[in-house]
Amino acid sequence: MQIAMVAQVDEQDVIFNAHLLSTFNLNLTGGGTQDITFTDAADYNLGVTGPALNGINTGFTTITVEATEDWTITIECPDFQPVTGTGTIPIDNLGVWCAETGTYDFGAEVTCAYISPLTIHGMTNAPVELIGNGTGNAGDATDNMFTLNWEMGTMQNASMHTTSMFDQMATGDFTTGDYTTTATLTLVPVP
Repeated sequence: MQIAMVAQVDEQDVIFNAHLLSTFNLNLTGGGTQDITFTDAADYNLGVTGPALNGINTGFTTITVEATEDWTITIECPDFQPVTGTGTIPIDNLGVWCAETGTYDFGAEVTCAYISPLTIHGMTNAPVELIGNGTGNAGDATDNMFTLNWEMGTMQNASMHTTSMFDQMATGDFTTGDYTTTATLTLVPVP
């Protein structure tokens, strides 16, 4: 009599559940503080840009976006308030225009109406779309990399204050001194 051992096969399953949650990160990677200096008549008459020691230092802010879904960025800023000096500087004296430095391009994956000094956005107290969704802007920081270029008092187009800093000072809107404000960038998902 022969006895044969038969190997039995026993199986167990391991179940994997992947949970892919939405991620929205706006990263300020440089230029979080801008020092704006008006030193001579040309600065007060024509405005200042950067980067410059007499002008705006650094003159630009770099940001990235990491998002698993399409998004938009708004920007808003209150008027400059005095630290020393008197009066307030209307915020539309400050302007911003954007450049894409990642793999996504304006007019394709992302949109922006303010892409040169000629199309600069004069800042406002209310939120305004700065960078928006084009054909689909979900992606990582290498896709969504941008430079925000700052100007003050340049009167570049109708969205910026239309009179020079000198003329505003002459009418008593504000005096020489130190002033401050904070621009707020807000990243929101596209509905």
